[in-house]
Amino acid sequence: MDELLIPMFILFSLLVPLMALALLLYAIPVRATVTLVWREDQQEQATMISWGIAGIRSSGNGTGRKTELLIAGRTVLSHTGPRETKGGKIAPAQTPDPAGALKIDEIIPIVQRILGPVGSFGSAFWNESRFEDACGTVTLGLGDPMLTGEICGYYWASRFILQASRVYIGLEPVFDRLVFGLDITARVKVRHPLLIVIAGLELARDPSVKDAMHRVRERNRGVAGA
Repeated sequence: MDELLIPMFILFSLLVPLMALALLLYAIPVRATVTLVWREDQQEQATMISWGIAGIRSSGNGTGRKTELLIAGRTVLSHTGPRETKGGKIAPAQTPDPAGALKIDEIIPIVQRILGPVGSFGSAFWNESRFEDACGTVTLGLGDPMLTGEICGYYWASRFILQASRVYIGLEPVFDRLVFGLDITARVKVRHPLLIVIAGLELARDPSVKDAMHRVRERNRGVAGA
């Protein structure tokens, strides 16, 4: 009897935490907040993904990116990665090697095969996601006062439609110069993250997706070894 109880206890000890985690993943929504700042002297992007009291925040600008793990709003881990420099200057982003890229006649069959499973995942994500709101300010100057005023007038005339969709973005006109800037924050909530996790696992296990990933890896391996 004791020999039977020990494996049952081990199995029970493994199943209970997994079931509790699955229940929490189903019940507690995931919230994502994306902030984009674009001005003449400042370009920043920040993404915050939170689940309950835990969250991950990633922010970056022209000089580097910072990633933080937060618990109850407090940073417990932080990593900062500066961009690589050459001769004291920021190195330009590297472009992919055209020789390693798949040709159109190779891409089309791959896309056709994975269109179904990717569409199923996208549908699950769309059904479980809810746009909460977007707020911020856009600064606009077209170099022509009359044209700037006309565009801003059209925008403000339609702002009630945007507000009905929970988009609260103000437009600040600049009449004496050509300028464009924005400071916008958008929030999205995933109501049942567990369903997205299940859909993602099904997508990863789909034979057509596995075959597509295998083809891409083989092509990259062949180019690297050439």
